[in-house]
Amino acid sequence: MIQEQSVNGEQSASRILETWWRTGRRGSDAHRLIVRYLEEHYRQAAFMTSAELAAAVGVSQASVSRFASSLGYSGYAEWNKQMQQIIRRELSAAERLWFAANPASEEGDRVLQSELRNLEQLDRVARSDAFSQFARLIVDAERVLLVSARASATLLPYAQYFLGKVRPHVYSASPGTGLWDQLCCEDSHSSLIVAIAFPRYPKALMDLLRQLNERRFAIAALTDHPASPVSAYARHTLVAPVTTASLFDSYAAPITLLNLLIREVARLSPDRSEERLRMLEENDQLTDAYYS
Repeated sequence: MIQEQSVNGEQSASRILETWWRTGRRGSDAHRLIVRYLEEHYRQAAFMTSAELAAAVGVSQASVSRFASSLGYSGYAEWNKQMQQIIRRELSAAERLWFAANPASEEGDRVLQSELRNLEQLDRVARSDAFSQFARLIVDAERVLLVSARASATLLPYAQYFLGKVRPHVYSASPGTGLWDQLCCEDSHSSLIVAIAFPRYPKALMDLLRQLNERRFAIAALTDHPASPVSAYARHTLVAPVTTASLFDSYAAPITLLNLLIREVARLSPDRSEERLRMLEENDQLTDAYYS
């Protein structure tokens, strides 16, 4: 059990969530399926209608309504409002320590089980129109500027390194770098901004995207939900699930989606990608880049 803490005189977010999970597990099979989904995706669920949540879980809409009632709420709308309040508060660092002390659920390791489910969703994402459009934007842009901050920025080196192997003029910026401070001076007509943002969404990144949007930059976003705040500034949004049931969020699905996206960019521009990869390989041979 998560140790109870107060947040502005209210129960802690983690305490409320754990109460929901415990109550749901004592209910029907449908309620237990809902709990299984919510344990990993409560952020996404907070933005769903009851019908959307029912479809995501694979139960009836009536089951979702009964689940909300079983938790002591008048209906789905009241419970959904509570979920959104929790997300605004977020889990504190101290509360996340509960996941370190309780790494396993009834199904096994929380992180591994969540990541398996997240990765299963990527096939659908990679077949979507949004995925194709996102890749086409990257292919057609003269320059690609990857931007992120805080934890989400750990994905920047991977994205820049491998995207740079299949197309030229790929740059990354995060707070504290020179490019970050100079982005507003870049040519908005030739540059595509690719924002990578997962909870908790950094204010510095949101402020930057607002400024770039006002300067009419084309912005595409890789994030965790269509209703993510970065979507307000993005012309195109690509969604990848993240695992929250851990001490720190896990990005296995986003980094896999980046890999698929880079592969699609290479497929859409085969001549350019092949020539670039050939030149890079020749340079690696000349510089004896790899140990043998």
